[in-house]
Amino acid sequence: MVKRKLGRGLGSLLENALDETGKVIELDISKIHPNPWQPRRQFDFKSLEDLAASIKEKGLIQPITVRYRDKDGNFEYELVTGERRLRAADLAGLKTVPAIVSAYDDRSMAEVALIENLQREDLNPIEECEAYQQLINHYGLTQEQMAAKVGKSRPYIANMLRLAELPSDVKLLLASGRLTTGQARPLLSLASEEEQSELAQKIVAEGLSARRVEDMAREKKKKKKETTDPKADAFLRSIEEKLGMSVGSRVAIKLGRGKNAHSGTISITFKNDEEFERITEFLNGKR
Repeated sequence: MVKRKLGRGLGSLLENALDETGKVIELDISKIHPNPWQPRRQFDFKSLEDLAASIKEKGLIQPITVRYRDKDGNFEYELVTGERRLRAADLAGLKTVPAIVSAYDDRSMAEVALIENLQREDLNPIEECEAYQQLINHYGLTQEQMAAKVGKSRPYIANMLRLAELPSDVKLLLASGRLTTGQARPLLSLASEEEQSELAQKIVAEGLSARRVEDMAREKKKKKKETTDPKADAFLRSIEEKLGMSVGSRVAIKLGRGKNAHSGTISITFKNDEEFERITEFLNGKR
Protein backbone atom coordinates (compact mmCIF):
# COMPACT_ATOMS: atom_id res chain seq x y z
CA MET A 1 0.00 0.00 0.00
CA VAL A 2 1.36 3.42 -0.96
CA LYS A 3 1.46 5.90 1.92
CA ARG A 4 -0.29 9.20 1.39
CA LYS A 5 2.09 12.15 1.30
CA LEU A 6 1.91 14.58 4.19
CA GLY A 7 0.92 17.96 2.79
CA ARG A 8 3.76 19.73 1.00
CA GLY A 9 6.15 17.19 2.48
CA LEU A 10 9.19 17.62 4.68
CA GLY A 11 11.58 17.67 1.74
CA SER A 12 9.79 20.62 0.16
CA LEU A 13 9.82 22.62 3.37
CA LEU A 14 13.50 21.91 3.96
CA GLU A 15 14.46 22.81 0.41
CA ASN A 16 12.70 26.17 0.63
CA ALA A 17 14.31 27.07 3.95
CA LEU A 18 17.98 26.25 3.28
CA ASP A 19 20.43 29.11 3.25
CA GLU A 20 22.19 30.06 0.01
CA THR A 21 25.12 27.73 0.53
CA GLY A 22 23.18 24.73 1.79
CA LYS A 23 26.46 23.30 3.07
CA VAL A 24 26.79 20.79 5.87
CA ILE A 25 28.80 22.26 8.76
CA GLU A 26 30.02 20.85 12.06
CA LEU A 27 28.32 22.42 15.09
CA ASP A 28 29.16 22.27 18.77
CA ILE A 29 26.35 20.32 20.47
CA SER A 30 26.45 22.65 23.47
CA LYS A 31 25.44 25.58 21.23
CA ILE A 32 22.32 23.87 19.87
CA HIS A 33 19.10 24.70 21.74
CA PRO A 34 15.95 22.53 21.70
CA ASN A 35 13.11 23.18 19.26
CA PRO A 36 10.40 24.98 21.28
CA TRP A 37 7.82 23.57 18.85
CA GLN A 38 8.88 19.95 19.23
CA PRO A 39 5.61 18.01 19.62
CA ARG A 40 7.30 14.84 20.81
CA ARG A 41 7.59 14.59 24.59
CA GLN A 42 8.60 10.95 25.08
CA PHE A 43 11.79 9.31 23.79
CA ASP A 44 12.44 5.61 24.28
CA PHE A 45 15.80 5.34 26.05
CA LYS A 46 16.57 1.84 24.73
CA SER A 47 16.03 3.08 21.18
CA LEU A 48 18.33 6.05 21.87
CA GLU A 49 21.01 3.69 23.21
CA ASP A 50 20.81 1.57 20.05
CA LEU A 51 21.14 4.65 17.84
CA ALA A 52 24.03 5.94 19.98
CA ALA A 53 25.85 2.62 19.50
CA SER A 54 25.37 2.88 15.72
CA ILE A 55 26.64 6.49 15.74
CA LYS A 56 29.73 5.44 17.69
CA GLU A 57 30.51 2.85 15.03
CA LYS A 58 29.54 4.68 11.82
CA GLY A 59 29.12 8.32 12.82
CA LEU A 60 26.03 10.51 12.30
CA ILE A 61 25.23 9.99 8.62
CA GLN A 62 22.16 12.23 8.27
CA PRO A 63 22.74 15.86 9.33
CA ILE A 64 20.36 17.60 11.68
CA THR A 65 18.72 20.90 10.64
CA VAL A 66 19.08 24.09 12.70
CA ARG A 67 18.34 27.81 12.44
CA TYR A 68 20.31 30.81 13.69
CA ARG A 69 19.52 32.13 17.13
CA ASP A 70 20.93 35.48 18.18
CA LYS A 71 21.54 35.34 21.93
CA ASP A 72 22.91 38.61 23.35
CA GLY A 73 24.80 39.28 20.12
CA ASN A 74 26.28 35.77 19.98
CA PHE A 75 25.21 33.39 17.22
CA GLU A 76 23.88 30.11 18.57
CA TYR A 77 21.52 27.64 16.99
CA GLU A 78 18.03 26.25 17.52
CA LEU A 79 17.17 22.73 16.46
CA VAL A 80 14.61 22.34 13.65
CA THR A 81 14.70 18.60 12.88
CA GLY A 82 16.68 15.67 14.25
CA GLU A 83 16.21 15.80 18.03
CA ARG A 84 16.44 12.02 18.38
CA ARG A 85 19.69 12.00 16.39
CA LEU A 86 21.05 14.89 18.46
CA ARG A 87 20.22 13.16 21.75
CA ALA A 88 21.81 9.93 20.56
CA ALA A 89 24.94 11.76 19.36
CA ASP A 90 25.28 13.41 22.77
CA LEU A 91 24.77 10.01 24.43
CA ALA A 92 27.49 8.58 22.17
CA GLY A 93 29.91 11.21 23.48
CA LEU A 94 30.15 13.34 20.32
CA LYS A 95 31.08 17.00 20.84
CA THR A 96 30.00 18.15 17.38
CA VAL A 97 27.42 17.03 14.84
CA PRO A 98 26.90 17.69 11.10
CA ALA A 99 24.13 20.23 10.54
CA ILE A 100 22.48 22.30 7.83
CA VAL A 101 21.68 25.90 8.82
CA SER A 102 18.27 27.03 7.60
CA ALA A 103 16.19 30.21 7.75
CA TYR A 104 12.88 29.12 9.25
CA ASP A 105 10.38 31.44 10.87
CA ASP A 106 8.46 30.14 13.89
CA ARG A 107 5.47 28.94 11.88
CA SER A 108 7.50 26.96 9.34
CA MET A 109 9.59 25.54 12.16
CA ALA A 110 6.49 24.32 13.99
CA GLU A 111 5.09 22.77 10.79
CA VAL A 112 8.33 20.97 9.96
CA ALA A 113 8.69 19.56 13.49
CA LEU A 114 5.15 18.19 13.34
CA ILE A 115 5.44 16.78 9.81
CA GLU A 116 8.78 15.09 10.53
CA ASN A 117 7.31 13.25 13.52
CA LEU A 118 4.11 12.33 11.69
CA GLN A 119 6.06 10.90 8.74
CA ARG A 120 8.07 8.73 11.11
CA GLU A 121 4.98 7.86 13.18
CA ASP A 122 6.86 8.93 16.32
CA LEU A 123 4.04 10.77 18.13
CA ASN A 124 1.59 9.23 20.58
CA PRO A 125 -2.07 10.33 20.17
CA ILE A 126 -1.91 13.00 22.88
CA GLU A 127 1.30 14.53 21.48
CA GLU A 128 -0.33 14.62 18.05
CA CYS A 129 -3.50 16.20 19.45
CA GLU A 130 -1.55 18.88 21.35
CA ALA A 131 0.63 19.66 18.31
CA TYR A 132 -2.43 20.28 16.13
CA GLN A 133 -4.02 22.42 18.85
CA GLN A 134 -0.86 24.46 19.33
CA LEU A 135 -0.58 25.29 15.62
CA ILE A 136 -4.28 26.11 15.36
CA ASN A 137 -4.22 28.35 18.44
CA HIS A 138 -1.00 30.21 17.59
CA TYR A 139 -1.64 30.81 13.91
CA GLY A 140 -5.43 30.84 13.69
CA LEU A 141 -5.58 27.86 11.33
CA THR A 142 -8.89 26.20 10.55
CA GLN A 143 -9.21 22.44 10.79
CA GLU A 144 -9.32 22.32 6.98
CA GLN A 145 -6.04 24.25 6.72
CA MET A 146 -4.42 22.04 9.34
CA ALA A 147 -5.57 18.93 7.49
CA ALA A 148 -4.12 20.20 4.19
CA LYS A 149 -0.74 20.91 5.79
CA VAL A 150 -0.30 17.42 7.21
CA GLY A 151 -2.09 15.41 4.54
CA LYS A 152 -4.96 14.24 6.73
CA SER A 153 -8.74 14.58 6.37
CA ARG A 154 -10.62 17.26 8.29
CA PRO A 155 -12.65 14.64 10.25
CA TYR A 156 -9.37 13.00 11.28
CA ILE A 157 -8.07 16.33 12.67
CA ALA A 158 -11.41 16.99 14.40
CA ASN A 159 -11.38 13.56 16.06
CA MET A 160 -7.77 13.97 17.22
CA LEU A 161 -8.53 17.41 18.70
CA ARG A 162 -11.44 15.98 20.68
CA LEU A 163 -9.01 13.77 22.63
CA ALA A 164 -8.09 16.93 24.57
CA GLU A 165 -11.55 16.74 26.21
CA LEU A 166 -10.70 13.46 27.98
CA PRO A 167 -9.74 13.47 31.68
CA SER A 168 -6.02 13.51 32.51
CA ASP A 169 -5.85 9.87 33.66
CA VAL A 170 -7.31 8.68 30.34
CA LYS A 171 -4.84 10.89 28.44
CA LEU A 172 -1.98 9.20 30.32
CA LEU A 173 -3.26 5.78 29.21
CA LEU A 174 -3.32 7.03 25.61
CA ALA A 175 0.16 8.56 25.83
CA SER A 176 1.61 5.37 27.30
CA GLY A 177 0.08 3.19 24.59
CA ARG A 178 -2.13 1.23 27.00
CA LEU A 179 -5.18 2.68 25.29
CA THR A 180 -5.64 3.15 21.53
CA THR A 181 -7.36 6.07 19.82
CA GLY A 182 -10.08 3.69 18.60
CA GLN A 183 -10.75 2.54 22.16
CA ALA A 184 -10.67 6.07 23.59
CA ARG A 185 -12.91 7.82 21.07
CA PRO A 186 -16.22 6.22 22.25
CA LEU A 187 -15.48 7.49 25.78
CA LEU A 188 -16.16 11.03 24.55
CA SER A 189 -19.85 10.21 24.23
CA LEU A 190 -20.16 9.55 27.97
CA ALA A 191 -21.59 12.35 30.11
CA SER A 192 -19.05 12.55 32.93
CA GLU A 193 -15.29 12.26 33.40
CA GLU A 194 -15.98 9.71 36.13
CA GLU A 195 -17.72 7.43 33.63
CA GLN A 196 -14.96 7.96 31.07
CA SER A 197 -12.21 7.08 33.56
CA GLU A 198 -14.10 4.07 34.87
CA LEU A 199 -14.64 2.59 31.42
CA ALA A 200 -11.04 3.38 30.37
CA GLN A 201 -9.72 1.34 33.32
CA LYS A 202 -12.05 -1.50 32.36
CA ILE A 203 -10.76 -1.40 28.77
CA VAL A 204 -7.15 -1.74 29.95
CA ALA A 205 -7.93 -4.44 32.52
CA GLU A 206 -10.01 -6.61 30.19
CA GLY A 207 -8.44 -5.76 26.82
CA LEU A 208 -11.75 -4.68 25.32
CA SER A 209 -11.90 -4.06 21.57
CA ALA A 210 -12.87 -0.68 20.13
CA ARG A 211 -16.15 -2.20 18.85
CA ARG A 212 -16.97 -3.56 22.32
CA VAL A 213 -16.24 -0.14 23.88
CA GLU A 214 -18.60 1.51 21.38
CA ASP A 215 -21.34 -0.95 22.36
CA MET A 216 -20.76 -0.38 26.09
CA ALA A 217 -20.81 3.41 25.72
CA ARG A 218 -24.05 3.16 23.71
CA GLU A 219 -25.60 0.92 26.39
CA LYS A 220 -24.62 3.38 29.15
CA LYS A 221 -26.22 6.30 27.29
CA LYS A 222 -29.39 4.30 26.62
CA LYS A 223 -29.67 3.20 30.26
CA LYS A 224 -29.19 6.75 31.50
CA LYS A 225 -31.90 8.01 29.14
CA GLU A 226 -34.33 5.33 30.35
CA THR A 227 -33.76 6.15 34.02
CA THR A 228 -34.19 9.91 33.61
CA ASP A 229 -37.33 11.31 35.29
CA PRO A 230 -39.20 13.25 32.54
CA LYS A 231 -40.79 15.61 35.08
CA ALA A 232 -37.48 16.41 36.77
CA ASP A 233 -35.86 16.89 33.38
CA ALA A 234 -38.60 19.29 32.27
CA PHE A 235 -38.23 21.23 35.52
CA LEU A 236 -34.46 21.63 34.99
CA ARG A 237 -35.01 22.78 31.41
CA SER A 238 -37.45 25.45 32.61
CA ILE A 239 -34.94 26.67 35.21
CA GLU A 240 -32.23 26.79 32.54
CA GLU A 241 -34.51 28.82 30.29
CA LYS A 242 -35.37 31.35 33.03
CA LEU A 243 -31.72 31.76 34.07
CA GLY A 244 -30.72 32.08 30.42
CA MET A 245 -33.22 34.86 29.85
CA SER A 246 -31.93 36.71 32.93
CA VAL A 247 -28.26 36.38 32.00
CA GLY A 248 -28.79 36.77 28.27
CA SER A 249 -26.79 33.62 27.43
CA ARG A 250 -27.34 29.88 27.30
CA VAL A 251 -27.34 28.24 30.75
CA ALA A 252 -26.87 24.51 31.38
CA ILE A 253 -27.55 22.71 34.68
CA LYS A 254 -25.94 19.34 35.31
CA LEU A 255 -26.88 17.33 38.40
CA GLY A 256 -24.61 14.81 40.06
CA ARG A 257 -25.45 11.13 40.30
CA GLY A 258 -25.44 8.53 43.05
CA LYS A 259 -23.84 9.88 46.23
CA ASN A 260 -23.40 13.24 44.46
CA ALA A 261 -27.10 13.51 43.54
CA HIS A 262 -27.56 16.65 45.68
CA SER A 263 -24.73 18.54 43.96
CA GLY A 264 -24.10 19.70 40.42
CA THR A 265 -22.86 22.47 38.15
CA ILE A 266 -24.38 25.50 36.45
CA SER A 267 -22.52 26.64 33.33
CA ILE A 268 -23.02 29.81 31.31
CA THR A 269 -21.94 29.94 27.66
CA PHE A 270 -20.23 32.99 26.13
CA LYS A 271 -18.89 33.42 22.59
CA ASN A 272 -16.48 36.33 22.91
CA ASP A 273 -14.82 38.78 25.31
CA GLU A 274 -17.75 41.18 25.16
CA GLU A 275 -20.24 38.51 26.22
CA PHE A 276 -17.93 37.38 29.01
CA GLU A 277 -17.63 40.94 30.31
CA ARG A 278 -21.39 41.44 30.16
CA ILE A 279 -22.03 38.20 32.09
CA THR A 280 -19.47 39.02 34.81
CA GLU A 281 -20.97 42.49 35.23
CA PHE A 282 -24.43 40.93 35.59
CA LEU A 283 -23.21 38.44 38.19
CA ASN A 284 -21.48 41.22 40.10
CA GLY A 285 -24.70 43.21 40.17
CA LYS A 286 -23.46 45.99 37.88
CA ARG A 287 -26.35 45.54 35.46
